[in-house]
Amino acid sequence: MDLTVPEYAYMFGFLQADGHLYQGVGQKGRLSVELNSRDIDLLYRFKYLTLYNSSVTERTRTTNFAEHHTSAVWTLCSLEARTKLNNLGLPYGRKSRQIAPPTVVFSGRDYLRGLIDADRSVGRVDQGIPFISDHVEFGDCCPSARLRKGDHRRGADDQSQRTRRCLQHHL
Repeated sequence: MDLTVPEYAYMFGFLQADGHLYQGVGQKGRLSVELNSRDIDLLYRFKYLTLYNSSVTERTRTTNFAEHHTSAVWTLCSLEARTKLNNLGLPYGRKSRQIAPPTVVFSGRDYLRGLIDADRSVGRVDQGIPFISDHVEFGDCCPSARLRKGDHRRGADDQSQRTRRCLQHHL
């Protein structure tokens, strides 16, 4: 997976934010991404980007927000593929506080776009300032977003500063 290729960088960022890498016993395990079924096309794009056998399935279930919710799931089981993704920085198990930019050369703009598209909303607040709601601390996943000496605003504004700095660096 060459992360200088925009499509792979995007996919990797998306997987870090919304994918789940399961590690089973021995060589068993899988990578899966579950989205609302209206976004199934994205999962098919990921399927065709990979060189490994994978599947896209749909399921309908009762959730806390809908009696009948249909989602689409992309599943990739190849040990070789999972190992490559893990070596690039996709951790096994819960990862929302563990992700970091890849250690190899990568397309920063596309990687960041994948992170944002996965699980966030993007917009502008009253004064035209960019707004991103997220569950990932940008300071943890984007070194350029860390607070610097001389930053005077603290508390809730820290996240805004990190997000703004990260966007300025990559976009």
